[in-house]
Formats: sequence, C-alpha cells, structure tokens
Amino acid sequence: MRFTRAELVFVAFGAALGAIVSAVFKAGWIAPSATFPPFILVLLGLGLSEIAAGLALGRTPGSLIGMPARMLAFLIGVGVLALLMGGLA
Repeated sequence: MRFTRAELVFVAFGAALGAIVSAVFKAGWIAPSATFPPFILVLLGLGLSEIAAGLALGRTPGSLIGMPARMLAFLIGVGVLALLMGGLA
C-alpha cells in the first residue's frame, strides 16, 4: 500500500505530536492524575488536526486521510510517547 503525500505528513505529525505531548507531560503542564491519559491527547490532537486540514483545504475532513494512515500515525505517536516517557503512565 502506498501513502499519499498528505498521509505521510499526517504520520510524521503523529510522531511529532507524541514527542510534544511527552515534553509537555515531563514539564509538568499535565498532571499525572489528569482526566485524560497522555495517549488520549495524541488521539485528540490527530483528530483535530485532520478536521482543521480538511476544512482549510476545502475537502470533507474524513476524506483527506485514509484509515491505515490514521492508525499508523496514532501507533507511531503513542510509540514515540512511550519511548520518551518510559511508559504510558
């Protein structure tokens, strides 16, 4: 399966989002006893970014990125998060 350029950017953004959430969590801006675990923030960030990109490009938000790319972006984002935090807390 080949990914489009937009999907590859989305997967890279998922990895970057995992690193950003890890840095924010380690900086103490997110409490360990927060309502959402950190990996949920990665999922919400990916969803909101896909909606924003779809609206900015004038396409239906769900048609821009395919499901395999969404899953890969989430898994890589959570993987980066787990590597940088030493676990999923």
